[in-house]
Amino acid sequence: MQHAQLPFDEVNVPLFTPEGEALLEKLCPAKRVPVLHDGPLVLWDSLAICEYIADKVTNHSLWPERAVDRARARAMSAEMHSGFAALREAMPMNCRRQIEGFRPTLEVQIDINRIVQLFEDALQQSGGPWLFTHYTVADAMFAPIASRLNTYQIPLPNLSQQYVSRTLSDPPMQDWYAAAAAEKAVIEKSEIQV
Repeated sequence: MQHAQLPFDEVNVPLFTPEGEALLEKLCPAKRVPVLHDGPLVLWDSLAICEYIADKVTNHSLWPERAVDRARARAMSAEMHSGFAALREAMPMNCRRQIEGFRPTLEVQIDINRIVQLFEDALQQSGGPWLFTHYTVADAMFAPIASRLNTYQIPLPNLSQQYVSRTLSDPPMQDWYAAAAAEKAVIEKSEIQV
């Protein structure tokens, strides 16, 4: 939403709490986050939200201009949306910590290797600085992965590491990290101990 330059109000949902469950009941038919309310429209799926936002933006594109690049960006976004289950399970997103000594299982390493392949291919073809030259939905979809790669201190090839660093220094991501730093709640299952 920030890259789209669309105004929005954010509601913090304290996950895995009675208050959070009540909010999810009220805000989202699927009882999941994220959820977007735009007038009577309610969208509860991250990729659908990104597609809708990209359709609303008129002053710049949140998808690559060329059809072949747009198709690749959509495929990457969809793979991110539905894939990498082993990584998601073993490496919960946690903006407030750096995990020392994390060792991925074979399944998690396979996910990491695929993500690196996606990053390297896209960045080599586009020349950067983003996956498809300018910031797109694909970059938004992979921002949580960039955060995880940083939190768990996963060694990366230079091009992928530069991309992760760029993502983490992006102003909307910096805002996300600042909000996380101010957050008082702790989700215990995300506090991985090595």
